[in-house]
Amino acid sequence: MIVRMKKVSLLCLADDKEATLEALRNLGVMHLEPTTEIRGADVDQARQEEQSAKSALFALNKLGEPDARAKSGTGATAEADTAKSFDAAAAVRRIHELGEAKRTIVDRIAHLTTEKALIEPFGDFDPEAARRLAGHGISVRLFHVPGKKIPPTPEGAVVLALRRDSLGLYAAVAGKGPFGYPGREVPLPARRLSRVESDLENARTERDTIDEELMALRARRRELDFLLRERRERVDYLEAGAGMGASGKIIYLRGYCPGNRIESLRGDAAKHGWGLLIEDPGDTDRVPTLIRNPVWLRPIESLFKVIRILPGYREADVSASFLLFMSLFFAMIVGDAGYGAVLLALTFVARMKAKKAPAEPFRLMMIFGSMTVVWGLLTGVVFGFTNLPAPLRGLRIDWLGNNDNVMFLCLVIGAVHLSVAHLWNLVRFINSTLAIAQLGWVSVTWTMFFAARALLLGKPFPSWYFPIAAGGFAAVVVFMTPWKKMKTEWVNHIMLPLTLMSNFGDILSYLRLFALGVAGLQLAGAFNTMALGMGFSKPLSGLIAAIILFLGHSLNLALGLVSVLVHGIRLNALEFSMHFGLEWAGFTYEPFRTNNKE
Repeated sequence: MIVRMKKVSLLCLADDKEATLEALRNLGVMHLEPTTEIRGADVDQARQEEQSAKSALFALNKLGEPDARAKSGTGATAEADTAKSFDAAAAVRRIHELGEAKRTIVDRIAHLTTEKALIEPFGDFDPEAARRLAGHGISVRLFHVPGKKIPPTPEGAVVLALRRDSLGLYAAVAGKGPFGYPGREVPLPARRLSRVESDLENARTERDTIDEELMALRARRRELDFLLRERRERVDYLEAGAGMGASGKIIYLRGYCPGNRIESLRGDAAKHGWGLLIEDPGDTDRVPTLIRNPVWLRPIESLFKVIRILPGYREADVSASFLLFMSLFFAMIVGDAGYGAVLLALTFVARMKAKKAPAEPFRLMMIFGSMTVVWGLLTGVVFGFTNLPAPLRGLRIDWLGNNDNVMFLCLVIGAVHLSVAHLWNLVRFINSTLAIAQLGWVSVTWTMFFAARALLLGKPFPSWYFPIAAGGFAAVVVFMTPWKKMKTEWVNHIMLPLTLMSNFGDILSYLRLFALGVAGLQLAGAFNTMALGMGFSKPLSGLIAAIILFLGHSLNLALGLVSVLVHGIRLNALEFSMHFGLEWAGFTYEPFRTNNKE
């Protein structure tokens, strides 16, 4: 449920600015909206410091986990002794210094590696000796001659074979005056190979030393995270102050507060002598969205955060519909009871290893995994096998084993899903003629369902539905646009034929549930056939078969999860949302508050 907000204007004396901001931050209920442009050297400096800490932590997070020595230092006692003396701000500066030094070293290593690869075939050739000979009129040149055949020695020259391999001959040719030699001439190196290798080894050692120091700093992420929160809080505080308006000795700020927290704000206002103006948000106000759902609906909020969608304040919260249909789509796309059991096991293990992490993502995966197990048992599919033993075979619904029936079911699910959107709108617009149009859209949706069924499954369009279809179409044409808005929104009627075609395509798009489920089953079956073809009678063939099964089913499960992210979410966030009129235009309610409470 989207929490109703109140628009709040707060006034105080300019002399009380700092105390007011501190009290508001401790209360933590107001989402502030700047009344003036936020600017100032102190704000810019604070933002730069926050970004510096954020980029330093990002650089550390790209490294692997610190080893036991880096975590413990010289022991638990030493860590306790140094905890208070650890300078997180200095550490941030040091991380940036080390990062810059590492980039320089990495570039140098790349340059030295290229240099080594170019001159290594010629061995530890001494270019200084060649330059000394040049001073006496003897030129030394390096050549690479492909093939096995050795070219004849040029007249008046000497050929010294330095190396011969499958790529040909690497040779030094010395002589007076101009001479030619078959093959590709390689420029004389600036220095000998041993020097390059020594510099390369030193550079790698320096890089490893930098990595060791960075890993040691990574072990202090808790202090660095705390510094980042402090700097984020500092930015919020300065932005709140810079965004306040002023009129003489009175300063003011505006923002939004959940309706159920207004009384606590009133109490603080009375205690601190603030003036408050509390009103309902206007139609043009940009109001943040705060969703408070019951416990059983909260898991879906973690998915909203991952894909970064949020309904607008004036839109509806579709969490319940999203969770119900997303769970069904997940189960149908993955489609295998064995895969569902694996997901449940992996989720359980991950939860045991991350006990302090938020519970909602794990609960969501538990729901998805459980639904997948149920769907897989109803369709009789376990790790791609359909010939199941008697106890599991008894759970199978034979009707779901027919492809036409599953396609029909997908069309029904699509029609129901889109009808839910329009019926929900009917309730929202119950006091408007738009409700009649929404009822008409429900009729149109099922008209498209029957048309798709006739086209794909050869079932005749029911004659009894023709009057309902005609009535629904008429309701849409007459009531889809309020009469008083007809002058500005008449284009909706011009676009109606395209909208109807789009609705037909929306119904058909639910067939992706069937297609993806069948594809996953076929791929799993192919891997099973390959493994069984290898056989398990011998140790080696059994090992190869086991590897095929593990890698094959892991790949198939991964592809299923990707398909859920692409197609399952699309059906909810696009098809359903378009019919519902949901634009996902919200932005998060972020109250001005302290975040450093341990």
